[in-house]
Amino acid sequence: MGKFLKLALGAAAVGAGVKLYKMPNKERADMFSRNFVKAISKFSSGLPEPVVNSGEDDVLSAMQKDLISEITENSEWVLGYAQKSILPEDILTKEYCIGGVTRLPARFPTGVLDDIRVRAICLGTTTGESAVFAAVDCIGLSNRCIRIIRQRLADFCSENNIASINISSTHTHSSIDTMGIWGRIIEVFRNNRKVLIKGEGELMNSCDEEYLEFLYSKVIEAVKEAVADKKNGKLYKAYMGNSSEKSVSEDAPLKERGIKGYVWDRRAPFDCSCQLLRLRFVPDDKNAKETVLVNFGAHPYINSMSEEGKGTGENISGDFVYSLCEYLESAGKNAIFFNGPIAAVYPTRLYADVYTFENQAKAVGNELGRITLAMTKSNEEIYNDELLSPESYESKSIIFKGRESNYKKWVEAKGEEVIEEIELEPALSLKTKEVPLKVGNPIFELISKCRVGNYTVAKSDNKQYESVTEIGVLELGNTLKIAFIPGEIEPDILSGSSTLKKESSFSGEDFPEGSLKEVLEYEDLTVFGLTNDACGYIIPDNDFSMMFLGSNKFMQKLFGNHYLEIFSFGKETASTLVRAFKDLK
Repeated sequence: MGKFLKLALGAAAVGAGVKLYKMPNKERADMFSRNFVKAISKFSSGLPEPVVNSGEDDVLSAMQKDLISEITENSEWVLGYAQKSILPEDILTKEYCIGGVTRLPARFPTGVLDDIRVRAICLGTTTGESAVFAAVDCIGLSNRCIRIIRQRLADFCSENNIASINISSTHTHSSIDTMGIWGRIIEVFRNNRKVLIKGEGELMNSCDEEYLEFLYSKVIEAVKEAVADKKNGKLYKAYMGNSSEKSVSEDAPLKERGIKGYVWDRRAPFDCSCQLLRLRFVPDDKNAKETVLVNFGAHPYINSMSEEGKGTGENISGDFVYSLCEYLESAGKNAIFFNGPIAAVYPTRLYADVYTFENQAKAVGNELGRITLAMTKSNEEIYNDELLSPESYESKSIIFKGRESNYKKWVEAKGEEVIEEIELEPALSLKTKEVPLKVGNPIFELISKCRVGNYTVAKSDNKQYESVTEIGVLELGNTLKIAFIPGEIEPDILSGSSTLKKESSFSGEDFPEGSLKEVLEYEDLTVFGLTNDACGYIIPDNDFSMMFLGSNKFMQKLFGNHYLEIFSFGKETASTLVRAFKDLK
């Protein structure tokens, strides 16, 4: 795909035929964007329209029911937990493609650093139905995959009072490709284009259907075990951090600062969310484990990188997600992580000057795991707790003999501030909505026509390419709202800052809708990203430019950094989704 994109982009450059330096940035990028779209579209011409497989025309949310459980006398929360490995036994003998980093030829794993898993919880109340929420250590699961899993669990849900199945991807870049766009796509593209045009030969599949079947089976096992594990208990929330890091000063209180310094944004104007949400379920059974749910936004990408002496990028790993959950498990908890608004947001690579990529990922997970538990404790409690003490943490690595850990700096900056943990009343509301999504990106039109990638994209009655996605709003205890987002959303769309304002946008115009916080009327709104679909990057309409010729300083000066748009369904994705949320508030 990389060579193909270069050819298309080169054609766009030739078609421009103007003196670039004399043109305003936006005018220059718009012109190249038009030529880019034309160049890509030429590869699609003459190909038959994509065919939706049998059963895939069922609506995505057909098996979803709105769930509303009101508080009644003596009602309680119920929660069950389970996890399963999704690492196949033949991981080093069969050529599995690693998903997340575009390289030619495709990457195949040469080793395993740690496990990749599906973790699931079943949450409800004693007086109503329950919902299942699962997090899978993979790059993404498309609407097609979600539909298949729901169909296979339909009877089980009916028999067990389950109203809703919701599946998120942690988006780890060092897991097995589940989208079909990081494997042998050039080979598949060439073969399928030839077959479709000439009508001879057999179509190839860029997805490893055998692995997907294995993955489906493990997700289903985890769901069923989580339902069987349900226990009565209490649910607590603790929350810190502003959804716009730019609005947080260095001396701001912890409630605003959150995990500032642990995450960063590589897309101008460089604003990200420093929120961290923790949910803690405490069973009535004192012998049963607590379950901790953690939510913040950052790409688990560290072990996907390649650099001599640091790492090869060819090892399977759950990245910082594995280490985060491993730390919480060492503290006697069940653990599950849901990623947040991550468009171009990455974790700070801790101690990169001395640590390998593997140890950097471990450090990120370990320190954020400690922060997850320490946020609601006084510094005296932290230093007296072997699992939370910065001194105990630093004693485990020689690199801290001459430097302080970021975790110790976080604890010291925290001072005497303690984040309040609030008990949530046993009331749950979950609404989901199916959303037709215009696919204006010619790349997705092309890969759909050539049967490349694990997407369901087809022409609608109005001759427009569309996909069907899903959004949702989960409300817990009448005091906490979480938005379910079907892709990698730009944090500004959540917060209403930076690129939503005309002065910071590429177009020089305001975003045509309000922010998600405004639409859902909840200041501390958090996001579960890549949930119930993986429709790519979600960029504000007013900051969208379908033009990318590289990310070096020269190209960024000419066009800005618009890499994300290449893997977005199109310019209207963000406004379409925000408008759909108005029906769910």
